[in-house]
Amino acid sequence: MATPNDVIDLVDSRTGELLLALDALDDADMRAPSLLPGWTRGHVVTHLARNADALGNLFHWAETGEETPAYASRDARDADIEAGAHRSADALLDDLTEASVRWIVTARRLPEEAWARVVTHRPGREIPGSWIPMLRAGEVILHHYDLALGYEPEQWPGGWVSLALHDAAGGLADRAGEPLALRAIDSGFGVGDGGGRTVSGTQADLLAWVTRGRVGDSLTTTGDLPELGPWR
Repeated sequence: MATPNDVIDLVDSRTGELLLALDALDDADMRAPSLLPGWTRGHVVTHLARNADALGNLFHWAETGEETPAYASRDARDADIEAGAHRSADALLDDLTEASVRWIVTARRLPEEAWARVVTHRPGREIPGSWIPMLRAGEVILHHYDLALGYEPEQWPGGWVSLALHDAAGGLADRAGEPLALRAIDSGFGVGDGGGRTVSGTQADLLAWVTRGRVGDSLTTTGDLPELGPWR
C-alpha cells in the first residue's frame, strides 16, 4: 500500500512532466480546446492551479482541525477558473508552477497525525487526510491527459492506476443504470458480482473509460459499452 509520502513523490514527478509539456505551448495553444467540453487548455491549467490551493485548504483542515473547505462554493470555483483561463501562456504556467510548489511544500511538512484526521472533500464525501495526495495525483494525471498533448493512459503510473480504479469504480452501476462489473486483464482487479454485463480491459483503459469515457483498444464486453452518467 502506498504511503502519503509515496504519493506526494508521485505528484511531484508527474507535475514536473506536466509543467515541461506546458512550457512548449504558446498563447494560441493555451486557447485551443481541451478534451473537456467547453474548456480550453487555459481553463484546465487554471483549474489545476486553483485545485492545488483548494487541496492546500484541506491540508490546513487535516493539520489543525479548523474547518477550511476546499472551495468557498461551486460557483466561486467556476468563476475563478473562467477569470484565469484567458491569460497568456507564460502567466498560466507561472501560476500553476507557483501553486504546485506551494502544495508540495505544504504536503512535505505535514505532521503524521494529520493523515488520520477526517476532512470533507465535498458535500457528502469525507476522506482521511492521507487521501488528499491521491486527490492531487488524480488531478495532475487525468488533466494532463485532458490537455490533449499526447499523454495517454498507457503512460499513467500503474500503482496509481490500481488505487484510482478502486476508488473510481464506486457507484458504477448507478452511473450505468444497470448491473455492471469490471475485470482487469492485467491484474487481479475486479468489481461487481455479475447479474449484468462485464467490461474487461487493462486497468488503464478501464480507468480512462470510467473517468473520461475513453474507449481503449483493450476494452471488451457483450454488446455495446453502456453509457455512463457523469463521474463526480
